[in-house]
Amino acid sequence: MDDMAVASPWCSGKIHWFTLKLGDHFEITELGKLRHILGLVITQNRSEKTIHISQTVYIYKMLVCFGIEGATPVSIPPAVKYDLSTVQSLVTNDKKTKYLNYAGDLYYLSIVGSLLFATQSRPDIQHAISLVSQFGSNPGILHLEATKQIFCYLKGTMEHSLMLGHHGAEGFDLVD
Repeated sequence: MDDMAVASPWCSGKIHWFTLKLGDHFEITELGKLRHILGLVITQNRSEKTIHISQTVYIYKMLVCFGIEGATPVSIPPAVKYDLSTVQSLVTNDKKTKYLNYAGDLYYLSIVGSLLFATQSRPDIQHAISLVSQFGSNPGILHLEATKQIFCYLKGTMEHSLMLGHHGAEGFDLVD
């Protein structure tokens, strides 16, 4: 096992007992308060009873990896402006050649998989990714354009994070 985080509403004594028992079977290293795990940045604010989960660094690395760090940032959620269907998929050799020339070194399934990983802290892109992922076996140019639209949104909102818990007097606590 490479990474593991232990969180519990139990008292710290029970967490300590658990990690000791785990250490009886595996070599473990306790690194203290959780700050990073699997590309996620975790920030806890005890006074506000919130936890923020972000992937700013992961999103930036993804933009660089796919060579689209120069994309125009937008702050409006991706509504996938194209009416995506299998009609835009690659049926003829001519369409396949045009797609390969357009896509260059971009691999559609790698893009979709990377975007899917970003949904851990960005539920606002889940619908758009579910739409583009349907065409992984035979993507067309418009399908690739839709993924670029999602990247533009992520670039414009890179600093956004998922907040667990509540802030303010109203509501309920998810985080204690």
